[in-house]
Amino acid sequence: MKRAVEITGLSKSYQMDNRELLVLNGVNLQVEAGEFISIIGPSGCGKSTLFRIIAGLEKDFLGMVYINGYDIQTEKPRLAYMLQKDLLLPWRTVWQNIVLPLELAGTLKDKDTAFLTNMAEEFGLSGFLQAWPDELSGGMRQRTALLRTWLMEGTVMLLDEPFASLDALTRNQMQDWLTAVWENHKKTVLFITHDIEEAVYLSDRVYVMRSRPGKLTESIPISFSRPRKREMLYTEEFLGYKKKLMSLLEESSRA
Repeated sequence: MKRAVEITGLSKSYQMDNRELLVLNGVNLQVEAGEFISIIGPSGCGKSTLFRIIAGLEKDFLGMVYINGYDIQTEKPRLAYMLQKDLLLPWRTVWQNIVLPLELAGTLKDKDTAFLTNMAEEFGLSGFLQAWPDELSGGMRQRTALLRTWLMEGTVMLLDEPFASLDALTRNQMQDWLTAVWENHKKTVLFITHDIEEAVYLSDRVYVMRSRPGKLTESIPISFSRPRKREMLYTEEFLGYKKKLMSLLEESSRA
């Protein structure tokens, strides 16, 4: 299996008030193509900084970062990146927001309209393509943002707490929907969350990051088969994962 992400000895610091603030220290991460990986850790431990580096938005760092075998220091990484906020443009319809990355890349005219329409249907948006963002629910806005992200170039997706602002019921629905979409397309996903249950439910593996300076200290493989079912949340095995990860998270907070 081809390795989609490989990070070795990654460290990052900032200058603040005439002193060096070490944010990441010796991060190592390996993600195989098609894996769904979640990263949990205390607030402020550097998870989002890690994503910014992987996305090529931070250039000044120590260590090596490879995306699909390409060194991001010399090659622009081909991946998709979605922040917690949906960042939909309010003056563009759902359809116009979805196709924005294709417009920017100059490839929209080459895309099969039927393909885009089918993707919109798969993402549950077919009846809302001419709606404006402020007419959508929170879940529908996130679906729109996720499809826009899905259509960006690259097979690696970085999702930084995409469901954090949703209510519990909508969040559960979005988790179920995301796993179904992911199982159809098998892009490589790196997913930041503060929700241990969400991490276990979605992921093939869960990484735990310690307090700043951030470092990935544990990698826990999740053995549940796919497709994932809500019933697994009530099993002893699921509870065991939650207890293990909570214990590791508490340890990382004290580190």
